[in-house]
Amino acid sequence: MSRARGATVDVAVILVAMLAVLSILDDTFADRRYLVSGMVPVAVLLVLALVASRVREGGWWYTLAAVVLFSPLGALVALREPGPYLLPTFATMSRLHADAVNAPTTLVSTVPPVDPTGVVALVPFLIGFFATLPAAWLALGTTRALAPVVPLVVALAATIPLGVLVPTLLVPRGVFIGILLVAWSAVRARRREGAAPGRVHASLAAPLTTVVTVALVSGIVALLVPDTDQSDRVLLRGREESPLASGAASSVLPPEPEGADVLFRARGVPDGLRLRFATLDLYTPEGWVPAEESPGSEGYGTFKRIGSDVAPLHPGRTVVVRVRMRPGYDSDWLPMLGELTSIDLDWNPGRTDVADVRYNQATASAVVLGGVDARDAYSFESVVPVGGFTRRDATREPSEDQTQPAGAFLDDYLRPFARDELLPLERVLLLARYLRTNGLVRYEVDVAQTPDDLGRQMLGSRRVTGTPFQYSALMALGASRLGVPARVVTGADVGRRGVVDHGDVLTWVELQFADGTWRPLDPERFLGSPVDQGASPTSSDPGDFVNDQLAQASKGEDDEIRPPSGSTNADGSPVSGRPAWQLALACVVVLVAAALVALLLVPLVKLLRRARRRRTSSWSRLYVNGWQEVLDAARDRGTPVAEGWSRVAQARAIGSGLDLARRADAAVFAPGPPDDRSDDFWNACQDLRRRLVAAVPARRRWWAHLNPASLVAGMARRRRGDGSTGPEVRREDRGAGRQQPASA
Repeated sequence: MSRARGATVDVAVILVAMLAVLSILDDTFADRRYLVSGMVPVAVLLVLALVASRVREGGWWYTLAAVVLFSPLGALVALREPGPYLLPTFATMSRLHADAVNAPTTLVSTVPPVDPTGVVALVPFLIGFFATLPAAWLALGTTRALAPVVPLVVALAATIPLGVLVPTLLVPRGVFIGILLVAWSAVRARRREGAAPGRVHASLAAPLTTVVTVALVSGIVALLVPDTDQSDRVLLRGREESPLASGAASSVLPPEPEGADVLFRARGVPDGLRLRFATLDLYTPEGWVPAEESPGSEGYGTFKRIGSDVAPLHPGRTVVVRVRMRPGYDSDWLPMLGELTSIDLDWNPGRTDVADVRYNQATASAVVLGGVDARDAYSFESVVPVGGFTRRDATREPSEDQTQPAGAFLDDYLRPFARDELLPLERVLLLARYLRTNGLVRYEVDVAQTPDDLGRQMLGSRRVTGTPFQYSALMALGASRLGVPARVVTGADVGRRGVVDHGDVLTWVELQFADGTWRPLDPERFLGSPVDQGASPTSSDPGDFVNDQLAQASKGEDDEIRPPSGSTNADGSPVSGRPAWQLALACVVVLVAAALVALLLVPLVKLLRRARRRRTSSWSRLYVNGWQEVLDAARDRGTPVAEGWSRVAQARAIGSGLDLARRADAAVFAPGPPDDRSDDFWNACQDLRRRLVAAVPARRRWWAHLNPASLVAGMARRRRGDGSTGPEVRREDRGAGRQQPASA
C-alpha cells in the first residue's frame, strides 16, 4: 500500500471513529449542531498532522500549532463568538479556558435534550480536540499499529458517562467502533510488516478474519446477553446544589397574602387537572420535604438546569399552558402540570429566565433560583399526567428509600391494615377508607408532621383529627409503609377563567404504579368530615373496621377490595391456618414427591450393591453373588424365581443360564478354588442379567431399573439371617434345598 493511500485510510478511519463516538451524545443535545463543535477540530488537526508529517521534526511543529489553535478554534466553533475580523477576543478565549473546566459538569447538570450552545457546546469540542490531537499524529506521523487506537478508545470511554442513562443504539455503536479500530490496527500492522526490507506484501486475509471474528463474537454476545438492566451504568453527576431543595422547602405552600388573594392566572389547563407547586418525596422526623435526589429515581431525580426543550419520561397527550403570576404569589416553586416538554420565559426581560429554573424530572416540579417574580409570565408544554386506577393495576415494588425508613414508627398503627392476603394497593385503599370514615378535618394552618402528630395524635387516636395537609402526610407515609411508593404534592385547583387564589391551594397524594407513572389519590378518598359541620364520625377500632370491610368484600360487594376466596373467616378476620383440604393435598403431594425421589434413587442403590458384591474377598462368594445378580434381574423384570430351589432348577425356570448355574454349583461345592477364572463367571452373569432385562417389553424394561423388589427381598434375607459370609458358604450350600443367596 502506498504512503498516500495509507494516509487516506488513516484519515478516513479517524473521521468515522470520532463521528461514531460523538454520535453517542445524540440523545443529550437537542439538535446535531454539536457535531460541528466536535468534528471541526478533528478535521483541522488531521490536516495539520498531514502537513507536519512531511516536515522534519514535524511532531514538535504539530504540537505547537495545535496549542496555538486551541483557544481561537474553540471560541469560533464551540462558543460561536467571533470577534473583529472573525478573530476571537482575548476575553472570549480567557473565558473559554475557565468554562472548559466546568463544561462537563454543566452538561450533566442539565436535563436533556440540551441546546448545543454556550458552555455545554465545549464538551464535544474538548472530546474531539483532545482525542484527535494524539491520534492524528500517531496515525500519520508514525507506523505504530495500536498507538493511534488508544486515544479513540479513551474518547469513547469518556463520552458514555456524559450522555443519557440509556443512549440509543449504544451497543451497536460500540460494536461498530470496536470492529473499525481492530480492523484498522490489523491493517496498520500488515502495512508495517510489508514496508520492512525483504518482506513480501501481506494479504488482507488476516485483517478480514480478525474483523469477522470480532463482529461475530460481538453480535452473539449482544444477542445472548442483552443489556436490559441499566441501573448499574455509571453517569457523571453535576454539581450538588444542596441548599436548593431544602431552601425551597419553606415555600411548598404559598403563604396567604395580606392584600390581593389572587396568586396567578392559568389558561389551557384541562378540566379535572391540578397545577403542581412542589413534590414532597422524602419523610424526615420533622415531616415531608422535597428530596435533593428523589427516592427510587435511579439517578435522574435531581434538580437540574433545563433548555427550551425537555425530554419527558413517559409518552402521552400534550397540552400548552400559559401562566401569568400575580403579586399574591410568593414562592420558589414554579407552577407546573404533568411532565414538562418545553418552556418559554422570553416574556420576562430582566426577570426570571430559563437559566434560573431547576427542574426535577422524577417529581415533575421546578424551582426558580431566587424565587418566582410576581411579574413573571411564561408558557409551557407538557405531557398530561395519567389519572385514575383500579385494584387490578399493579403498583411498583418500592425501593428501600421509598419505604421511608423514618416512618417506621407508624408500623404498629398500620398492623391491622397490613393483611397478607391483600394486594399492596388494596391495603392502601383500606387505610384511606378508614381515615375518611373515622376522621375529622380542621381547616386551619397546621403543617406539623412529626411522629407524634401523625402517630399517636392521629392514627393512634380513637378519632382521627387533623388538617388536610396532615391527612395527606399521614396517607402518603402509610402507603409507603404498606408497600406502595407514595409522595405528597402541593398545588392548586384552577378556578373560573383560570384564576387561582389562596383558597384553591390544596395537597394530595400520588402513588407509583408498575409502569413508572405517578397517579393521584384524590383527597376526597381519605379526608374525614369537616369539624365545623358538627359531624360525628363513627369511632371504631382499626382491627374491627378492617374485619368488617373484608367481610363485606368477601361477599363480592366491594369493587376496590377483593380478598382471595377462603383467606378470611365470615367475620372478616384472617384464617388462622390453612383449610383441611389444602393440608391433605399438601400431604399427598409430599408423599408422592418422596416416592418419586425414592424411585429415582433405586438405580443408584442397585449400582452400589453390584459394586459391593463384586468386591468380595471370598472366591466362592463371587460365584454366589454373580448368580444372585441374575436372580435379582429376573425378580425386577417381573418373573421372580423361588430362592429355595437349586441353581439348576432356577436356571430352567428362568429359561436361560443353565451352564452358569452348573459352574456356580461346581465352584461352591469344590474343595478349593476352581480352575476357571471367577472374573469370567461374573462377567458372564452380567451379560445374562442384561439379556434378561432386554428380553421384556420396553415398559417393563424401564420398570426393571426402578423396581425396588430385589432390594426389598435382600432386606428380608438379612432379617432372616440367610446372608452369612465367610467359610460357611460351601457348607450352607451343600443341600439342594438350602441354596446360598447373596448377602444383599
